[in-house]
Amino acid sequence: MSWKMINRILGLASIDQNFRQQLQRDPRATLEAYEFELTPEELEAICSYASLPFLQFCQRLMEDFGPDETIQ
Repeated sequence: MSWKMINRILGLASIDQNFRQQLQRDPRATLEAYEFELTPEELEAICSYASLPFLQFCQRLMEDFGPDETIQ
């Protein structure tokens, strides 16, 4: 679930400037308003990275929650 939800948030933030600005100003309230279901770890990461420039914000979330590219 983690990557799917994070991907939805990043996708919306990349195409909706209003959402992105709200997310950066008050991530917790914004995510609640949009009814994103996140684990406490995901929510904490988004809140702690929200003040970063958008590209860095995306990179940090992808590093933490991105799909594992290792093929076994």
